[in-house]
Order: sequence, then C-alpha cells, then structure tokens
Amino acid sequence: MSRLDGDVCRRPALVPLSLLFSVFWMWTQTPCCYAMDTVNVVDFCGQTIRGDGMIVNSHQEAKKYYFVTMATDCHLTMQARSPKDKVQFYFRFFLVYSLLRVAPLSPAPLLPQSPPGSAPHQATPHSDDAGDPCHAGSYVQFYDGQDKSSPPLGSPLCGKSPPRPVLSTGNYLTLRLVTRGTQPRVDFVGDFTSFRLGFNQSECSNEPYFRCRNGKCIPVSLVCDDKNIDNCGDGSDLEENLSTGCTGPSSIGLSCNVLTF
Repeated sequence: MSRLDGDVCRRPALVPLSLLFSVFWMWTQTPCCYAMDTVNVVDFCGQTIRGDGMIVNSHQEAKKYYFVTMATDCHLTMQARSPKDKVQFYFRFFLVYSLLRVAPLSPAPLLPQSPPGSAPHQATPHSDDAGDPCHAGSYVQFYDGQDKSSPPLGSPLCGKSPPRPVLSTGNYLTLRLVTRGTQPRVDFVGDFTSFRLGFNQSECSNEPYFRCRNGKCIPVSLVCDDKNIDNCGDGSDLEENLSTGCTGPSSIGLSCNVLTF
C-alpha cells in the first residue's frame, strides 16, 4: 500500500471483544429512555405494587395542591421485582404536617422498641407530647414488611424537609400515610428502587443488573430513565459513559444513544 511521505498510517485502537459484547447485551436488554410508572398512595390505598422501581406520589395532584382530607389512614406496599432484592425509598419532595393539631383521630404512632438490655429510645423532648414526634399532626411511617403490622423502620416522619432514604431488610417495604388534625397538609413525591448489594461480583453479573459505584446493583431498566432519577444514590446510573449509553442530563431529562457496531 502506497502512502505519501510524512503521512502516518495509524492502526485503530482495538476494543476487547468481551467489552463490546457486554455493552451490546446491556443495550439490547434495556429499553431506550425507560419510562418509570407513577402511582400515588391515596388511589392505591391498601395495595401492593411490584417492579424494578416506580415514582410514588402522595396523591394525584402532588406538587400542585395539598392533600387535605382528614382522618386518612392509607398504606402502600412496595415489592422488589426479584426475591433477592431489597427496596430503597427516596423522598424528592416532602411536606407532611397539620395546621391545626387536635386530639388525634387515630392512635399516636408507636415508636420502635429498643432491644432488651439496650438504652431506651430517646424521643425528642417537647412540652406537648414527648411520645408523639409529630405532635398530633399528620405523619408518614415506614414498615419493614408486607403491611403495617410489620416492624416500623425508624420514627414517624413529618415536617417540610425530605427525610433520609429508607432501606428495607427484605423484599417488601410498606409506606403508611396518616392525617390528623382539622387542617392536614400533605404533599410528597418519592421513588422506590429494587436493589441488591454487589460487593460480590457474581451477585450482579449473572443477571441484567447495573453495578453502581457505591456497591449497589440496580436493574438495568432503571439506568438512564426518562425522569432523570438517581436510582443508584451516587449518580453513576446517570453518567455519560459506554456502559449506560446516556448522553447526560438535559432540560427534558435523559436520552439514550443507540449503540451500533
């Protein structure tokens, strides 16, 4: 083959066949711009939802109008898709309280019991009711199981700031919404994610899972979703790279590249 003097004939860099195969397999298994379903606690009261992950709102008009119905006691149970997975719930927006707090229309939330021999649970001291962290106002409570008879996870949640993420120890996580008082104000948006710990590589590599940078593994269907949701918790499922196929955040969410070889 002839070439002009000074020209350099460069050989293209070789990409390992195993990497190309794994990326191609992930792309064929993952819908481009996966659309996450949305449910709300009020309309799905008493039901169980199962999936890789979903957006969970307090009510249909979340982030537009408060939910103000008094004496509400609804629970929604989230089940991870695989029996091997646990459930992570992350609040993105959170307003749960009551303007006028009166004697509760439902029993005060039970605080988690301390194991025998350990120091008792220390409730935040308040003059009105030290045993009720939400002071006869509306609250959200999580339970580590299939219904509200399961062990509670942490204290009841209320206020105007998103709480920390909640993790189940098994395949189910139940969220309970209770409104008390004469002027409840409830409005929240969150999402649940099926996940497993991937410190053991085999836990993720034998199934269609994406390994997050923090050691969690999530279903590949949640990678590069259309709502720009950080399901990993460290942003690695949203980053622009070869394994995710994401092009990065935009004003309308995320788009995915179609990988061709």
